[in-house]
Amino acid sequence: MNNASAAQSSKRDALFLKGPITFGWIRQNIPDPTSRLILVAEAFMNMHSPSLTALELSLKVWQCVGIDSPDQRARVLNKIDQKCEGYRVERRVGRSALLLRNSL
Repeated sequence: MNNASAAQSSKRDALFLKGPITFGWIRQNIPDPTSRLILVAEAFMNMHSPSLTALELSLKVWQCVGIDSPDQRARVLNKIDQKCEGYRVERRVGRSALLLRNSL
């Protein structure tokens, strides 16, 4: 890992969900990648005012979650489609997928 990438990673580790729960802590202590993605996506959605209902799953988000392989990304997105009732994934050909929060 080069210096710029390491510096970028350490800055993202310091981003937080709420209170003292940082993205680095989430990556280290939550073993399920789908749960990590939902928590980090919620944090990114709530950083905007008003909160977003959709988030583009860019490389930045995947790196914050700690998911590097395209195969693991596909498995996580399939699990969200199958088991997460409050969220759905919109896959876009040639573009990043969107994670959408279902309205209540």
